[in-house]
Amino acid sequence: MQWVGALIILTVTTWTGFDIASRFQKRPGHIRQWKNALQMIEAEMVYGQASLWEVCENLSKHLPKPICHFFQSIEETEEPCHDFSSLWSSHLKKHWGWNALGKSEWEILDQFGRTLGQHDLEQQQKHIQLAIHHLDRELHEALEAADKYQKMARGMGVLSGLLVILLII
Repeated sequence: MQWVGALIILTVTTWTGFDIASRFQKRPGHIRQWKNALQMIEAEMVYGQASLWEVCENLSKHLPKPICHFFQSIEETEEPCHDFSSLWSSHLKKHWGWNALGKSEWEILDQFGRTLGQHDLEQQQKHIQLAIHHLDRELHEALEAADKYQKMARGMGVLSGLLVILLII
């Protein structure tokens, strides 16, 4: 009976370590998806002269999961929207748990959402480029963190399970 409990403890801690490592692995990909989304927003707004609603509709169809769900939820909003920045922020909060991004990426995207649709096209393009630049910096840091902490998270999951088992026995 003790061995079954020990096996369960080891399985849970190992799974937790691998889950944490998975978040480190997914973070650069999700940052790249947001950069791609911002570039598409720029192209649609500046060169295609599309409205924010048309942009969200197009992005929801062309972007991969989980980011497409964010734009799809904005597009499907039925209540009248007088403040797009608050709509952006509320949907960002609602969908934030679905991606592996950190607090710094949240701040970049939330700040970008506050400027979206508030300026003329030239200023909007500058804000988009600024957000992309900040995401480039975060992408570089995410790649370094993934290299550094991914193996450690897996190892800590296994080793913490072994430690708990040894303390119990």
